[in-house]
Amino acid sequence: MAERLAALGLRPPTKPAESTQQRQQREHSEAEDRRRQAEAEDAKREQERQRRLADEQITPPSAGKSVGKAPPPPPSRNKRSDSLQKKAEQEVLKERQQASVAETKNLE
Repeated sequence: MAERLAALGLRPPTKPAESTQQRQQREHSEAEDRRRQAEAEDAKREQERQRRLADEQITPPSAGKSVGKAPPPPPSRNKRSDSLQKKAEQEVLKERQQASVAETKNLE
């Protein structure tokens, strides 16, 4: 019988002489004990976490650095490539204009 109950995942009756009411009271007290133990473990973990947080807190740096304005960010490289690209385009336009002026002179 116990093997069949175990195969089904059910608990065999622990004490055959135990009444239903006694079993319920015992299970209730066991559940209360487990709950109390879990709460105690949770409280202990929370205290440990708080202690670790207090130990890990970073103290602000001393007066070595001024609290003034932050330095400006470095110039982006995109602006440089854009300005170089614009210069190259302007040179190409100048060459075309000079070529067209020379061509019109030749036609005259």
